[in-house]
Amino acid sequence: MQEIIIKAKGIEKSYGKTKVLRGVSLDVGRGEILAIMGPSGSGKSTLLHSLAAITAIDDGSIVFLGDRIDNLNDKERTLLRRKRFGFVFQFGQLVPELSAVDNVALVALLNGEDKTIAYQRAERLLTEVGLIKKKLLLPSEMSGGEMQRVAIARAMAVEPEILFADEPTGSLDSFNSQRVMELMTDMARKYGMTIIMVTHEPSIAAYADREIVVRDGQISGVKK
Repeated sequence: MQEIIIKAKGIEKSYGKTKVLRGVSLDVGRGEILAIMGPSGSGKSTLLHSLAAITAIDDGSIVFLGDRIDNLNDKERTLLRRKRFGFVFQFGQLVPELSAVDNVALVALLNGEDKTIAYQRAERLLTEVGLIKKKLLLPSEMSGGEMQRVAIARAMAVEPEILFADEPTGSLDSFNSQRVMELMTDMARKYGMTIIMVTHEPSIAAYADREIVVRDGQISGVKK
C-alpha cells in the first residue's frame, strides 16, 4: 500500500465573503504525480498553495507525513517550505540579478549549507537539466524554457519530498512545455519525489498518475 505523504481533510478557505475552498479532502501518495485541473476561479491554485503551506486555511486539517502543518506559525511554515518542499511557478521567478548557478545554490545557502557543497550540487543539477554551459548567464539572457529548467534545478536543490508546480508550462510553447514536463517527471521518478501541479492543459495533466478536477471550490472528479 502506497504511503500517504500529504492528507487534507475538510479544508475551507475564504477571501472576504468569497468562499474559495469548500470542504476539500484529498490524499496524495509518496512518489505520486498529481495534476489539479479546473476552470479559472475554481480554487485549484488556492488548493495547491494551501497544501504547500503558502496559504493559511480557515478550517480543516492538512497532515504532512503524520504531522499537522495547517496550524504552524509563519516562521514554521517558511522553514517547512524552504527545507522540505520545492516550487516551480509559471514564470520561473528566478532572482534576476543572479546567474543560473547562483539561483540554484541560493536556497541551500539560505538553509545554512556549506557553500562548496551547495555549488557542487547546483552544478550537478544544471548538468542534469542540460544547462551547465549556461551556468553564468542571468535570467534575462536565457529563453523561457531555459529559465524553467533552471527553476526545476533550483527546486531540486534542497532534495524536496514534494515538488509543487503552479502552471509550470503556462508561459511556454508546446515544444518547451513537453521538454519541461519530461524533465520534471523524470527527475521525480529518479529521486522518488512527489509532484502536485496545477494545470489547465490536458496534455500536461496527461503526465500525471492521477488527475483531479476542482469546480466551485470542491473536487468534482478524479481520473487515473
